[in-house]
Amino acid sequence: MDRKTFLKYTGASAGFLLAPSVITSCLNAGTNNSDIYRYPLQLPDTLNSDQLRASRDNLTIAEQYTLEALQFNGSLPGPTIRMKRGEQFQVQFHNDIGQESIIHWHGMIVPPDMDGHPKDVISEGSYSYDFKINQRAGTYWYHPHPHRITGPQVYRGLAGFFIVTDDEEEALNLPSGDYELPLVIQDRKIDDSGNIYYDPSMPERMMTGYLGEHILVNGVPNPYHEVQPRPYRLRLLNGSNARIYNIAFRDDNSFTVIGSDGGLLPQPVETTELLLAPGERADILVDFSNGFSNNSAELISKTFSVPSNGGMMGNMSQMMGQGSPEQGSEFPLMEFRIGNEINSSNFVDLPQQLSEVNFPIEDNAVRTRSIELNMEMMTGHTINGRLFEMLRVDEKITQGDTEIWEFINNSAVPHPMHIHAVQFKVLSRNGNRDLIPTETGWKDTVLVMPGERVRVIVTFDALKGLYVFHCHNLEHEDAGMMANLEIT
Repeated sequence: MDRKTFLKYTGASAGFLLAPSVITSCLNAGTNNSDIYRYPLQLPDTLNSDQLRASRDNLTIAEQYTLEALQFNGSLPGPTIRMKRGEQFQVQFHNDIGQESIIHWHGMIVPPDMDGHPKDVISEGSYSYDFKINQRAGTYWYHPHPHRITGPQVYRGLAGFFIVTDDEEEALNLPSGDYELPLVIQDRKIDDSGNIYYDPSMPERMMTGYLGEHILVNGVPNPYHEVQPRPYRLRLLNGSNARIYNIAFRDDNSFTVIGSDGGLLPQPVETTELLLAPGERADILVDFSNGFSNNSAELISKTFSVPSNGGMMGNMSQMMGQGSPEQGSEFPLMEFRIGNEINSSNFVDLPQQLSEVNFPIEDNAVRTRSIELNMEMMTGHTINGRLFEMLRVDEKITQGDTEIWEFINNSAVPHPMHIHAVQFKVLSRNGNRDLIPTETGWKDTVLVMPGERVRVIVTFDALKGLYVFHCHNLEHEDAGMMANLEIT
């Protein structure tokens, strides 16, 4: 983009303010919950074949919205994959969507040719995946990873859960079956005719990412789900392209965080709110027998502030939402309707120690790398001043080395940074934010706010080969905010 075009968009953005959100106004006192939460939650089926087919379909959602969808096996979201550590996973990916695609198993540690690198895309036909599940129990997920078009493919429906179990987790007897709910949260834009559409403007591509004003949970707009007065396990996934959620309950009821991107935390952490950026996951326990009034528990995204990095760019980033609620706005997500049936197994005795962890030791790090996240006027968001090139090696790492990576966000917008092929531990961040509960455990995606410096420690013990790391704001990623790392 040349300087004239850049100034055209940034100059025009100063002439309007964000429109108030209809969704946010629904949280005003006196609103009837049945007006907001009208449709029952749907839970995706479990994958029961060795085939994953991506195809197109025109869907009607909740009898009022239409979507030119892309689906895995005709499901929105895609079918949930459930595996146990040590098992061999084999699946044939068939691409019938008429454009390039490939599947990335987000958070999974797999060989480089199984990881969904953009160089491995197929335009049609099939791609065979075959790898051993060699990692901790956790809530992982899968989605496309073609260069420049990951955003629209995920937005139109290509995503699903990949849940791994192991003996350590099973010994805890956590809520399961009907009492375990995988929930993918996504925002969408809907026009006056009820069409869900993806059409990011240049400011949205260059600055904020694509922020919608309507919330879908498992593909259903603001659903409700009937629960018993007992503990439930919620597996939360932020599957949005760009929006960050601050998970909370309407009346500030507490919940217990037990897991993060890479599985169980060392110890359970009780909290009343939890930031979840695109690509991040959180496992939480909620006791619906305690503290909720009127047999209702409203899960919301609570307001939060995005630090300003100062200057003209900082001000412009707050005015580029193209009419959608800005980052940090409050949203209703879903309602849990609490019944009166008492179940005899309604108690979960969590130990003080959930999991044995073996985080890397800082003294063992062989080097520290600075990863600069910048906004270049005529280029866009860059990593260390460069846009993605398919085969250029940006960071070369010796297999088995432990390194500290410091993500430095010099831009005016948040960047959730995701590293393929590894799980890492967040060490520290500067500024006004402390580490949040999920950051006490293993991570593969970390939120770096404007002006922040976030340090993570990671051991690169995956198989040798080429992998990527990138911003998981999908509009940023598609515009080139991605880089290659090679393990040698």
